Amino acid sequence: TGGAGYIGSHTCVELLAAGYDLVVVDNLCNSSLVSLERVAAIAGVGLSMLVGDTRVKPEDEGSRLIFVEGDIRDQDLLRSIFEQFEIEAVIHFAGLKAVGESVEKPLMYYDNNVAGSVALFEVMAEFGCKLLVFSSSATVYGDPATVPITEDFSLSTTNPYGASKLMVEDICRDLAKSDSDWSIALL
Repeated sequence: TGGAGYIGSHTCVELLAAGYDLVVVDNLCNSSLVSLERVAAIAGVGLSMLVGDTRVKPEDEGSRLIFVEGDIRDQDLLRSIFEQFEIEAVIHFAGLKAVGESVEKPLMYYDNNVAGSVALFEVMAEFGCKLLVFSSSATVYGDPATVPITEDFSLSTTNPYGASKLMVEDICRDLAKSDSDWSIALL
């Protein structure tokens, strides 16, 4: 998710180089389709594009990079993707990311980042896909007393963006505790 963004697109290049086939879901609110066109060119693969819950056409079936324009809050869309493709794992980069904007529009950040993640995790669970990498943020460490920040620092936040990332981390921790089938890495 969010694979058309900066970090997501670089990850796509590496995953394709490692031999993985990818389905990228992105609503393009923080990114551009141009980044995935560049990914395809760098990786030397074709790019197939689907809009919404459009089904894959026979000519797209062999594609190693498939882009679906859509929002992770749309569970019907997510179900359609999981029905069409054998999804083994999810790397979750989708999220709003501007600290200042999050202070001005906190509900937008909680809806997109937290509710969107919950919607995604629910569909993943429905389809038995419980391998997840979540792209969090150093903002979950608040205003650290020293740098560099290490992973054993206490968690706290100073803005809604950081709070939304920490909430999703807590959801991931609770999922892993509740069901040992979940394997989750927090970045």
